[in-house]
Amino acid sequence: MRLNVFFTPSELAATNASADDIYIVIDVIRATTSLVVIFDRGARRVFAADTIEQAQEAAAKAPGRLLCGERNASQIPGFDYGNSPVQFAEADLSGRDLILTTTNGTRAFFACPLQSVRLAGCFYNAQAVTARALALAQERGSNIALVCAGVGGYFALDDATCAGYLALEIQRQSPDIRVRESVHAATTLYQTYAPPRLLDHCVSARAVTKAGLELDLMLCMTANASASVPMVAGREEETGLLMLLQYPQADRDSHTFSPPPLGITIHALPEEVKQKCTLGGDADELSG
Repeated sequence: MRLNVFFTPSELAATNASADDIYIVIDVIRATTSLVVIFDRGARRVFAADTIEQAQEAAAKAPGRLLCGERNASQIPGFDYGNSPVQFAEADLSGRDLILTTTNGTRAFFACPLQSVRLAGCFYNAQAVTARALALAQERGSNIALVCAGVGGYFALDDATCAGYLALEIQRQSPDIRVRESVHAATTLYQTYAPPRLLDHCVSARAVTKAGLELDLMLCMTANASASVPMVAGREEETGLLMLLQYPQADRDSHTFSPPPLGITIHALPEEVKQKCTLGGDADELSG
C-alpha cells in the first residue's frame, strides 16, 4: 500500500489516476469541513454540484432539497445556505437532502476518477476519515491519495497543511505504509504551519475573515471532533450531481479517538460544537 499527495486537482488529472485507489478530498476552509458538519447535523444526502448553474437546475428538478453554496467565500444570492460550517452547525438538517456547490471543494470531487472511492477529509474528522480510508485500501489492496482542492487551480497552503496532518495520522495507524516524496513535503508543511499559525499565512483564511466569518476558521482548525465520514456513493443520473452519504453509524462507533490537547479557547460557537473543539497541533484569496 502506498500513500501519495496531490497538491491540486490538475496535478491528479495529469497522472494516470487509478479508479481502484482511495481518494481523500481536502478543502479544509471550508467545503469538506462543512460536509462533515452537515452530516453531524443529521442530513440524509448531499449532492455536490460543479457549477452554480448545475446546482440551480438540480434544485428545480428536486424542490425539496436545500440549495447551498458560495463563491469567493460569500453565500450565493437566492441560496438557502452558504458554505459556513458554523451556520450548518446551528441548523437542524435531520433527514434533509442538500445541494452544495463551492468555489473549489466540490469541484475537486469531480477531478477524481469517476468510479473511485472519494471521501471528504479535514482536520475535523481526521482520525475517522483516515481509519476509513485505510480499511478500504486494505480490503481492496489499493493505494491512498490525498487530493487538495487548492485555490482557483493553484496550490493552497491550508489544504496542503491539512494533507500533512492526515498523512501523519495514516502513518500512525499504518506504520508500514510506503510514502511518496509528496507526503514528506506535506508533513513538513504541517510541522511548520500547524494550526493556529496556518491562519496567518493562507489566502483562504483571509477571504473568510474579510467575509466576517472568523468563527468558521476556528471550527475548520478543530481536529478530531467528528466521526462522520462523507463518501461519494455515485452520480445521480437525472441531475449529474455526485451523491455523498455518511459513513454508517455502527461502523463509525467502533473507532477510538484521542483528540490532541486544547490549543485555544473557542467562543460563541454552538454548545455542542464548543464541547468538542480541540486544535490539531501547537502554535510555534478564496475559500471553498
